Parts: sequence; structure tokens; C-alpha cells
Amino acid sequence: MKSDAVVEKIKARVAGIDASGPRKVLGVFQLNIVAADGTHELVVDLKGLKVYEGKVDGADVVINISDEDFIAVGTKSVSVHDAVEQGKVKMTGDEALFQALVDAI
Repeated sequence: MKSDAVVEKIKARVAGIDASGPRKVLGVFQLNIVAADGTHELVVDLKGLKVYEGKVDGADVVINISDEDFIAVGTKSVSVHDAVEQGKVKMTGDEALFQALVDAI
């Protein structure tokens, strides 16, 4: 997957969060990243401070995005709002919470 570097960045940032310190974002995110080799499912759990491959029931935000667009949003070359408006991101849940995730990571 082309966006592996972005995923590794997310994992490193989440691993560096102090569980007892203040946190800006508390949410569970289901990322479904469509790549050339299929759909990769990733859970970013900022409540439990975990990032893992798989699915989660009851995510606060579910994001369906292509590998290339995930890189663009993850590197902030495209804003979440613009990606959603352009139809590059299909999401259910709170767009502001998704933007907060991108800003925090």
C-alpha cells in the first residue's frame, strides 16, 4: 500500500500519547483504505490509544478513502473538508472529529 508511511506515522504518534495526560481527540476511527491490492481496514482508537488492522463496531467515524487520497489527506496537501466535498472521502460520523484526528496526527 502506498500510504504505509502515513499509517506508520499515525502508529508512532498514537504510541507517543501520554495516556494520563490531556488529549485533544477522543474517538474511534475505522479507516477503509482502497489500494491496488484490495481494501485495507485500520482502526485508530484514540480512546484506548491503539492502532491495529481490522474492523471495529461502533466507530465514531468511518472513513472510506483511496490509497492516494489518504496520502494527500495524511500529508495535509488536501484538507478533510475539501476531500469530502470533492467526493474523495466517503464518511459517516463527525467530519469535525475526523479533521481533529488529521490535525492531531
